[in-house]
Amino acid sequence: MRRFLCCLAVFAAIAVVPAFADINNGTFAGYSGVFETVNSGDTTTIPGWSVTSGSVDWIGSYWQDPNGTSNTIDLDGNSPGIMGQFDSFLLGQQYLLTFWLAGNPDGLPTVKTVNVTAGISSQVFTFDTTGHDKTNMGWTKESLLFTGAGASTTIAFASGDTGSPYGPAIGDVSASAVPEPAAVLLMGTLL
Repeated sequence: MRRFLCCLAVFAAIAVVPAFADINNGTFAGYSGVFETVNSGDTTTIPGWSVTSGSVDWIGSYWQDPNGTSNTIDLDGNSPGIMGQFDSFLLGQQYLLTFWLAGNPDGLPTVKTVNVTAGISSQVFTFDTTGHDKTNMGWTKESLLFTGAGASTTIAFASGDTGSPYGPAIGDVSASAVPEPAAVLLMGTLL
């Protein structure tokens, strides 16, 4: 009976934490062309996302996407860009932001750089385009651990390139809650 009650407590604790957080339009849906340049100050063209500096290219069929079902973003449109959104994440809850990273293979620099921010966490990621082209982008899955800051948690992607229209590419952005360590530990002792 005690074991049953412990299991119930673990499942209840896990059920309180949502499995996925709400990244608005993490697949960059809503575009069916080849690509479109979106400039700084635009808060409506890419649903759910705002371009806050420079410009980005909203990619449709220009190159291979990470999983065959989504659009992507080249963070260097006509100039290196920054784009982001405000989301609602439980205050103090840890989350894992995941996204796919590649780079525009059409030009230099060979190594693309992107600074990713989620809440107060920030990390620089790089991607080497050597050996890749538009039909074999070499997408890699990346992640960043962050803590929810309530209704105004910022998720942002900033190109680290300078003066190039061939930037880092991102796709399929999502976030999931990280279970509390006590619940994971208790679950392990019950199995």
